[in-house]
Amino acid sequence: MKRLDAMVRRVSAGLAVWAILSASSLAMADGEAPSPAASSAHWSPETVRQFATLAIQDGGRVKPLDTYAGFTLLKFNGRRSCANLAGQRLTPIQWLVDCLFYPEQARQYKTFLVDNADVLAAIGIPYEKRRARYSYNDLLPARERLFDLAHSHMAKETKRRTLLENQIVNLAQNMLEFDRLTRFLDFARGTYPVSENPAVADLFPGQDECRLSALLAKGPDLARKFASFHGKEDASPDQKTAAQALSKLYRDVDKASTNASILALYPPPTPEEREWRTLANLIGCALEGKSSCADAVPAIAAWEELVQAREDRARFASLAAALHDHLAGLASARGEYGKIALEVSYYRYSFFYYSLMLFMLGFIFIAVSWMAPGRRPVIWGATVSLAAATILLTAGITIRCIIRERPPVTTLYETILFVTIVAVAVSLFMEWVNRQRVALALASVLGMVGLFLAGKYEAVEGADTMPSMVAVLDTNFWLATHVTTITIGYGAGLLAGALSHVYLLGRLVGWRRDDAAFYRSLTRMVYGVFCFSLFFSIVGTVLGGIWANESWGRFWGWDPKENGALMIVLWQLAVLHARLGGQIRDYGVHLGAVFGGVVVAFSWFGVNLLGVGLHSYGFTSGIHATLTAFYLIEAVVLAAGCAAWWRDRRHDPDTIRRPSSTKAERRAKPSAQAR
Repeated sequence: MKRLDAMVRRVSAGLAVWAILSASSLAMADGEAPSPAASSAHWSPETVRQFATLAIQDGGRVKPLDTYAGFTLLKFNGRRSCANLAGQRLTPIQWLVDCLFYPEQARQYKTFLVDNADVLAAIGIPYEKRRARYSYNDLLPARERLFDLAHSHMAKETKRRTLLENQIVNLAQNMLEFDRLTRFLDFARGTYPVSENPAVADLFPGQDECRLSALLAKGPDLARKFASFHGKEDASPDQKTAAQALSKLYRDVDKASTNASILALYPPPTPEEREWRTLANLIGCALEGKSSCADAVPAIAAWEELVQAREDRARFASLAAALHDHLAGLASARGEYGKIALEVSYYRYSFFYYSLMLFMLGFIFIAVSWMAPGRRPVIWGATVSLAAATILLTAGITIRCIIRERPPVTTLYETILFVTIVAVAVSLFMEWVNRQRVALALASVLGMVGLFLAGKYEAVEGADTMPSMVAVLDTNFWLATHVTTITIGYGAGLLAGALSHVYLLGRLVGWRRDDAAFYRSLTRMVYGVFCFSLFFSIVGTVLGGIWANESWGRFWGWDPKENGALMIVLWQLAVLHARLGGQIRDYGVHLGAVFGGVVVAFSWFGVNLLGVGLHSYGFTSGIHATLTAFYLIEAVVLAAGCAAWWRDRRHDPDTIRRPSSTKAERRAKPSAQAR
């Protein structure tokens, strides 16, 4: 039985690494043209809904199959849609259902985005564009070469690989995962000869072949035969022949079911177990003849019937509904199905996409209002657009909190969204106070930039943005206190820097040159936001120290992330003290605020590039170029601000030296009123 157990457990053992190391051993027939009768077009809306709302455990959490499909397609294709052979745009779940039930067609879809022609040159694929999409069959001739290269590059640490080497590894892994998806139901497509197999012929009298579900129904008998054949030193030739035949049968089942380990669709049978089961797990369990696997045979039979009914859409829809109801019932009994429909709706409604569109529309209205002042309908249009965008952004963040039952700052992706809503909300509040349209314009710009960065981050990572929590972060109290407060500090610090861009660049180009009150109001806004940011940064840093003391046994350890938080606090304190002490005036405050934004960006994302320290779980790939570009832009803005300061100092030194509201002026006001 130990040998049998070892054989069936190979189903879930490290296939990804094995396939890249042994690419040539994967027998395939992927170049086949699709059957003329086969057609994946026009899945009924109900069938799509049934599959979309199936629950699956992936990445440590239970999520809809639709979410898995969306991020898998995003990882492969760079977007959440794919065209079929008829040119129709497929949603992620339609694409996934095609992969499962029409693999011969799905292998011809332009699924894989290759944005570096050097990758194609390295594996020997002819190309015309540097960035294009290719089908699995397009890349198939170079698969062995691709996997050989990926094998050699995987021997290096990720950080030591070149961009080209990482792209080769990613393409190989994507092809492997796609291959497993299209072969997920291989076990349901074939049959097994039994009449000529001396080990099992007596279990299937009068049958030449049988399906896997029928074979698994004899699992206990097969397990007993296997145990009796193996372990006998004095076995007869017939017994040895039967043992060999049974071993071959097990290998054939193992080979056919290997790829069925990619989707964990079946909840465990007992409440104490947390890991969901794949169809490969069920097949292995049934072959062992375990009594706990009574549901394995009906499960395998259900998928076999679905495969056979793919051309009969009415029957297919009926079988899909029955499968959905069964699996949803199992998940509901464990209390793990309640938010599946909500998550499907969350991704369907695309809150952040439409919020981005509305922020862009608001920006257009504001730009028109600057060119044609006095047009109240334009201002109203901007206000309504930004209000609607803010509502959608808030709704999306709130729904994520409901789905996860967590505060809105559990991942770096979520901190981008939260920083964006903080900056937008504070900007709208300032606009309500002073009504100069500067804060309104900034709200639209910051909303656009924040949501664009969130979308870019999601596309680059190509992974679920609601993953299971890292163990050290698995506490709602500290997430809601430390992480939320310090993220508010991030948002306010970046907003202060954005406001200072308006001041410095406006001064440089002479915009509203004679409106001193306008620039004084900008300075007051930046000063107030800077103080707001300092308060939350200090509170968040102190709370982080308390959390660190509870989790790691020390309040402060000079960790890179801790140093970054301290840098924000020290810089903001230095700027505010210099302003109060008279060492800097308006220009100094704004230059300090711009550089403060650089410090915030470094603390927020820059230290993650180091990948060291107790906060290294926040490591993020693919942001080095973006951060470098941001630093360069801010360096240009600082240089432009210094140039404007030097020019104005030479032309009007008294104005530059005098603060926006001196103590002498404030003392003179009561005296004038008394006179």
